[in-house]
Amino acid sequence: MTGALIILAVTVVTGFILWLTHRPERPTAEEPAATRETSDDGLCCGVHAICEKQMRLAEGPDYFDDEELDRFRGRDPENYTPDEIDEFREVMLTMRPDEVYAWASALTRRDIPFPVKLRPELLLLIDENA
Repeated sequence: MTGALIILAVTVVTGFILWLTHRPERPTAEEPAATRETSDDGLCCGVHAICEKQMRLAEGPDYFDDEELDRFRGRDPENYTPDEIDEFREVMLTMRPDEVYAWASALTRRDIPFPVKLRPELLLLIDENA
């Protein structure tokens, strides 16, 4: 019985020491998750899809021939009519597959909320082309 207690005590002490010395660094509240993985020059490492997308967003707004959607600025994304949703779908489906994410991001920057009912299709297109 004494041998088991000694082994248990040694295991607990060893575990505690390992926990103290090998804890993973936790991000601070001021540091956003997307900027944690950076290279020495402060730019994104480019290894992760999030970094690449963040880099594309940082380049500034892209122009898309969709000025007819500007009238939806500030609208509630759950209150679009079926015809309005079809307008978004038509523009989305005329995009090149590699432009869909940038287009959706440009809508967000322009304060044009994307229709809730169309989001699964948007995510599917983005996932297919990621």
